[in-house]
Amino acid sequence: MVKASKAKAATAGTKSTALAGSFQRKPKNARAKRALKERESKVIEGDRAALFMRGTHTSEAITELLKDLHDLKKPNSTYFARRNDKRPFEDETSVEFLCQKNEASFFGFASHSKKRPNNLVLGRIFNYKIFDMHEVALTNIRPSASFKPSKAASNQNRPVMIFQGDAFESDAKLSELKSLFLDMFQHASPGKVNLAGVEHAVVLTAKGDKVSFRHYIVHLKKSGERVPKVQLEETGPSFDMEVRRQQAASAEVAREAMKV
Repeated sequence: MVKASKAKAATAGTKSTALAGSFQRKPKNARAKRALKERESKVIEGDRAALFMRGTHTSEAITELLKDLHDLKKPNSTYFARRNDKRPFEDETSVEFLCQKNEASFFGFASHSKKRPNNLVLGRIFNYKIFDMHEVALTNIRPSASFKPSKAASNQNRPVMIFQGDAFESDAKLSELKSLFLDMFQHASPGKVNLAGVEHAVVLTAKGDKVSFRHYIVHLKKSGERVPKVQLEETGPSFDMEVRRQQAASAEVAREAMKV
C-alpha cells in the first residue's frame, strides 16, 4: 500500500509539472492582448520610459536636479514626489517592482547623507530586472531654475548628445556611463539630422575621473553661407559627477540583451 501511494503521488506530481509547464497565460480581452503585444521584444524599439524617485533623505539641490532630469526625459518619464525608503545596491527587487509597475526601462534614484552627499544612482532595466547601475557623486549643481534662457527647448525633440574626452573610450567605467546616457536620452542614432529641428544639446566632458554635464539651447544664426552659424546658450541643469561604484551587467545578460 505504501509503494502504491508513492507511485500515485509521483504520477500526480509529474502530471502537475507537465500542466504547469504547458500552461501559458492568455489575455482575457483585446486591451490585455495589446498590452502583452507591446511588452514583446522588438528589433526596433520605440521610446522607453524612465522613473525618477528620491530616497528618505535628499538635499534641495539634488531634488531639483532630479526634477530637471525628469523634465529632460519628458514625455516618457515619471517622477515620484514622495520619498522612498529604497537602496538600489542593497535591494534590487523593490526598484525592479516599481519599474515594472510603471513600465520604466530606466530609473534615477537620488539620496543625500553625510557619507554620500548628493548621491545619484542611474540604472537600466532588462526583462524587468536591473541590467546595470551607476552611482555617481554630484558637485557644482546648478538647477535649470537658476538659468534664464531666451527660449525653452521642446519636450518633443530629443537632445543631441555630445561626448568630449578620450576617457569615454579608454576608461571602462566612463564608457559604460556614456552608454547609459546615450540609451536614456537619445536611444537611437538618427540616419539624418535636420538642423532646423535641433533645439537643444547635452554635452558631457570627461576631465580625469570627473565628468561635467551641461545642457544648452541651440540657436541657428545666419552666416552668409549654406550652413548656419551655431550658438549655444546654457539652460541647465548643470553639474559635475564622479563615479562612486558600478554594477555592470553579466556577460550572459549582456548577450541576451543584444540579441536581435
